Amino acid sequence: MKYLNIILVAFSLILLIAAGGLLGSCTEEDLNTEPSFRLSFSNDTVIFDTVFTSVGTAIKHFTVRNESNKRITISSVKLARGSGSPFRINIDGEASFEVKDLEIAANDSAFIFVKVTIDPKDLASPMIETDSVVFITNGNQQNVKLVAWGQDAHFYHHDTLQGNMVLDSLKPHVIYSNLVADPSCILSIEAGAKLHFHLNSGIIIRNGATIKVNGTLEHPVLFRGDRLDAEYSGVPGQWTGIRIEGNSSGNIFNYADIRNGRIGVLLDSSFVGTEPKVIFNSCIIHNMVNYGILSIHSSILAVNSQITNSGGYTVAIEGGGKCEFRQCTISNFWSSSSKQFSTLLLSNSLGISGSPVPVPLEDAYFGNCIITGNGPEEIDLDNNPGAELNFRFDHCLVQTDLSSAYPDSFIQCKVNEEPKLIDPWNGYFELDTLSPAKDAGWLPVIDSSPLDIKTDLKGKSRLIDLGPDLGCYERIEKM
Repeated sequence: MKYLNIILVAFSLILLIAAGGLLGSCTEEDLNTEPSFRLSFSNDTVIFDTVFTSVGTAIKHFTVRNESNKRITISSVKLARGSGSPFRINIDGEASFEVKDLEIAANDSAFIFVKVTIDPKDLASPMIETDSVVFITNGNQQNVKLVAWGQDAHFYHHDTLQGNMVLDSLKPHVIYSNLVADPSCILSIEAGAKLHFHLNSGIIIRNGATIKVNGTLEHPVLFRGDRLDAEYSGVPGQWTGIRIEGNSSGNIFNYADIRNGRIGVLLDSSFVGTEPKVIFNSCIIHNMVNYGILSIHSSILAVNSQITNSGGYTVAIEGGGKCEFRQCTISNFWSSSSKQFSTLLLSNSLGISGSPVPVPLEDAYFGNCIITGNGPEEIDLDNNPGAELNFRFDHCLVQTDLSSAYPDSFIQCKVNEEPKLIDPWNGYFELDTLSPAKDAGWLPVIDSSPLDIKTDLKGKSRLIDLGPDLGCYERIEKM
């Protein structure tokens, strides 16, 4: 029996050794070493939109795939420009210019992450940087091209502006934290200027300061986040917004395009007076997490403007004051989260120490406007019986049931009619050919305007067909 056990043990060892040999042979055979083998890539070119110099950009990625039935070893993954490249690659958490012996299992893939940082060159015009990721597998070479456009910029970090300050259009302006105009400042922004805000950044116009945005039809002034990747073009909440303190005056926004913040423009409580604290002339305020315009016991004039799509009220007139809107499209087709608020709020109540205090809404006038959205009721009234609540909708298209309760406040309006906008969910608020807003405006609204609004937001005349259209866009049918 003793000898039998020895024989069995020996035999088992022989089987284990043989199995090990077979396993080793099988492992070697599982490695693809064919010189003709080629990798597959999800992209042949990775393109970065405009990148601000010295800031870097979002990380992009592509995949490299092994479509064979055997595992492969990529002997080298590297940047063609090596350490002189503005790009960096990252594979399995390792950031480098080159990674060696990257193994990919049969019919599997790996992610290659790429980031770019472009050095300042003090150039006003955009620059281009290129490189490629080179793969060497079984002795053959393949590559994926990298392309990035860079743009030098003016940078601000916790800056306070004083005196007469001009932001020009030669380079973009990139703001970290808040750009503050102190009480001595008149901040002028030239036509064509571009302001880009980092997360949690914005503009504050202090008491006594003034902001003048001097955009034109051909060269509007842009207010955006600093993420320029295409996937961020419609993401709200990328910056805080523009805050104007109550004792600031003479503020005007001409052809300003303000998008993707938390609040477009916030007006603090002030002495109302006879002149508007802020004028919006031919502006777009779009895609805000909270409000497009929030006016707290202040006074504003808005003409020829689009104020659209927000998570809160698109326009909120809180705590009374005054407002005047002519030829404006005020619309809320919010889709970034569940919609809980109407398009427009009119209030004659101001919360002080947790208690509502009546404050008169001296006048809220809307002429030739569109007020609509994707809810059943798009005008909310916060009516405190202790104060006046004066409002008028003059030749407007409105989505509301308030007209029966306040008949004198709705003058020749189209009530609860589908406006037939082209695609408001995706930011297109021009009129469709069958819109009831076509030719429904009243010419005296235009003639009595304190600013010239004979042309629409895109420069089309309102006076060449049967009548002015409602809202900020005139539809002129081709003959």
